[in-house]
Amino acid sequence: MSRALLWYLRRHPLLFKIRFRLISKNVSSDRADRFCYNVLNKKEDIPAIYYQLNNIILNKKKTPLSDIKKVKKIAKWLRNNIKGGPGLGKSSENSLRKMIKGEGGVCSDFSQIFNNFCVINDLKVKEWGLKINTGKASLLGGHSFNEVYCKEFQKWIIIDVSKSIFFYHVSPKLPLSVCELIHLKQENKEIYYSKFNKNFTIDNENINDLYLISKSYPFIITNYRNKTYDYYLDKLGFLPESIIHGLVYLSGNSYAYEFPKYN
Repeated sequence: MSRALLWYLRRHPLLFKIRFRLISKNVSSDRADRFCYNVLNKKEDIPAIYYQLNNIILNKKKTPLSDIKKVKKIAKWLRNNIKGGPGLGKSSENSLRKMIKGEGGVCSDFSQIFNNFCVINDLKVKEWGLKINTGKASLLGGHSFNEVYCKEFQKWIIIDVSKSIFFYHVSPKLPLSVCELIHLKQENKEIYYSKFNKNFTIDNENINDLYLISKSYPFIITNYRNKTYDYYLDKLGFLPESIIHGLVYLSGNSYAYEFPKYN
């Protein structure tokens, strides 16, 4: 296989656009609110390396940690120990190993491995993406982030692991959910963000462009079964990523991009 053809099958934007259209659909806001990654992904489906690192990240404390403290500890450890780089598109175990070695990792890679750490720590989690209509080349690829349910707040809250931020309206002690962020943006209300990782420098212009200024459309990633994708990505790793995802789609096991309609 020639290098040109290999690049086309791995990275050509047209293939991403085709896949995006095939797996995208509009859904009710109720469906998005009800969805939870943990329902489809059980603790026993998560590779052993996550448990090994989890013992380091959340070393046993005398008093139990609240959900928000667990979330921040996991997110900070990942951001402080992974420098990031090119997108990986590997199985969850191989992605985590490569990221720890400094061999890559973009926002979607951070979001995916964060999902799995949440599962083994009994934290309900969702993964979201942003489709962004803009002329800026740096935003054309969109963005990925997470939403977790914190019992102390009795609601879902946004966490951007790759950028180490929460969003809020009135108080930084009460982070926003995706639904709240959407409504506040529609109503032209003030939205702020707070950094929870002192070791990481945030790019204010980029955050404003992604979330607050641009016409961005959030979609929730559903039907992602970690065990299924790990199987395909490991067994068929010799094939370009686009072909693997195409085979998963044809098998009826593909994840979906669901755009919720919030009134």
